[in-house]
Amino acid sequence: MEEKLYAKAISLILKNKISPERAFDIAYKSLGVRGKRTSLYRKFLEVLKKYYYGSYLFPERDVYEIVRTLLNNEEDMTFKLPEWAEQRLKHVTGVTSSNELLVKDTWIRVNTLKTDIKSTIEELERKGVNVEKDTFDFLYKVIKTRKRISDLEEFREGKIVIQDKASIYPVIILDPKPGERILEIGSAPGMKTSLIQQLTNNKSYVIALDISQKRINTQKQLMRRLGVENIELIIADGANLPVKQVDKILIDAPCTNSGTLASDPSVFLRLNKSDMLRLSRLQAMILEEARRLRKPTVFSTCSLFPEEGERHAERYEKYLVPLKLDESNYGYKKSRVWMRVVRFYPNVHHTEGFFISKFDFSL
Repeated sequence: MEEKLYAKAISLILKNKISPERAFDIAYKSLGVRGKRTSLYRKFLEVLKKYYYGSYLFPERDVYEIVRTLLNNEEDMTFKLPEWAEQRLKHVTGVTSSNELLVKDTWIRVNTLKTDIKSTIEELERKGVNVEKDTFDFLYKVIKTRKRISDLEEFREGKIVIQDKASIYPVIILDPKPGERILEIGSAPGMKTSLIQQLTNNKSYVIALDISQKRINTQKQLMRRLGVENIELIIADGANLPVKQVDKILIDAPCTNSGTLASDPSVFLRLNKSDMLRLSRLQAMILEEARRLRKPTVFSTCSLFPEEGERHAERYEKYLVPLKLDESNYGYKKSRVWMRVVRFYPNVHHTEGFFISKFDFSL
């Protein structure tokens, strides 16, 4: 059953370019698998990490045969990226093995729009969720948990959300204030939208744009669950903005998601080099559209590629606002703006790979 389950899920990823969790759940339900969902999914992710290498070694084999080989440990296979991505990422990150990019911790954000921090953390501890306070009062790293975070009552009620530490920083750098009109481009599913409103106690006004009707619908449901108010959800193209009067802009740009390898090892099953270059061009169009509004702008991508980060900061260098976190958060040294932008590295910070820059387009 495992072989059939994993092969069907991988086939769905290859055919429909969907996330591994969605593909797994579709396969799990369609095959009528019962129980063991968590342990089966964990094992599936391990198979997924090795799948590209298996397809590289045995191009003549179909998905089922490759999965069977992996499950039977017939070959000593490990995680491998496509050659173009491996060479590019090793060159800029300095890692000697792609496996170094698979390290990731889990964080939860306490949603103070729905609850208070102290009582929520105490309740989580009682339920066997061992956490450690991180940089911000509302952010906790999960050390150990008896139960999946997403199965907890606190998660279902919107009192806590799972949010990577790196993705907190674009909002912190944006520094939203009560009364401000904030334009968020690429807002869905809404984690940063909800954090903006958490930091301002629902007293800023967020115009949240996403090009996908489905993603906007998902965001609408999440915002309701998290107690988020004073937002306007708009289906629109970030490269052709329908909004002009705002105080600040947050761009969570469409990207390769190459920084999410630890949680989504299928990224490069759905991605090739031309996709990366196409997305980089789209990001440039969105940034240029934002520049025309002449407002302070934070640009972020969950990408490890400089084409989706430092290259854009170099292009708009005269507008660049220097960011200072820690020396470990500098950008890639081969870029002339490397000390003025922020990067999070999986192998260093145990977060998703993330790029952040800030521009003052009013200059």
